[in-house]
Amino acid sequence: MTYPRGMSRFPYPAHPLTPYPPLIISAALTGMAAQRDRVPHVPLSTEEIVADAERCFDAGATVLHLHAREPDGRPAWRREAYGEMIREIRRRCPGVVVCATTSGRGGASRDERADVLLLDGDARPDLASLTLGSVNFPTGASVNDIDTIEELARRIAERGIVPELEIFDLGMAHLAHRLERRGLLPAVCPANLLLGFPNGAPADARSLSALVDALPASVGPWHAAGFGAFQQPAGALAAAMGGHVRTGLEDNPYLDHVERDAATNAQLVQRAALQARASGRGVADAAQARRTLELEPVNGPFATA
Repeated sequence: MTYPRGMSRFPYPAHPLTPYPPLIISAALTGMAAQRDRVPHVPLSTEEIVADAERCFDAGATVLHLHAREPDGRPAWRREAYGEMIREIRRRCPGVVVCATTSGRGGASRDERADVLLLDGDARPDLASLTLGSVNFPTGASVNDIDTIEELARRIAERGIVPELEIFDLGMAHLAHRLERRGLLPAVCPANLLLGFPNGAPADARSLSALVDALPASVGPWHAAGFGAFQQPAGALAAAMGGHVRTGLEDNPYLDHVERDAATNAQLVQRAALQARASGRGVADAAQARRTLELEPVNGPFATA
């Protein structure tokens, strides 16, 4: 089902008078920094990431946000590190939306960050993350100057891949307007609104509403994510407000922050699915997610089941 442009933001009148679209769950499986000493269940090898992706897909995730790792656990930017992983995920998860990172953490060059965009055929990602500014994390900063952001946006567009905007505060939302004016965003461009991160927007309804209202016309649908203990309330806000949800061990290692129970990615996806149903919404399957994001359907051996 296709929704009018405004309905990807705040449908009025509110649900259930105006039905919200099925909720898309995006699973950020690994990230750039998580290691087993702090995140016991984080998948690191290609085989582990693929197996975890399949478990998350079976639990309801239809967007997979991927970071590859080198054999020693360090972040990998080489396209070869992604190619086999993406092909096998597509084989096991028919129709799934694949998002590859172009993260600025770790001091990688523009060429290193953009190398994954050069994959072709079945290994080519549907989406590529694009962080719209610099942001601090407990383990270091993600540095993204404006020239680099615009250059990565150009390279993403040249490859016919859709950018997934990573937005941590209002300044980043406002930068999206500049990219739109310069013709660097497609007609439909999803966004992750990330709450509760150091030096970012607080994880509350007022901040999420402000971020959504600040997005340009070309940006949407949007997902909300929360850092650590904020992951669950951010997901609940998004489900109630008509947005979508990002979850996963990249952002949060615990299922219970009081007892410090270590989470798995599949458990976090299952919790997001419960939040959707508690808000009176269904969970999008792969075909519905691709339609909502206005992505081409997958054909051939990786088609939606």
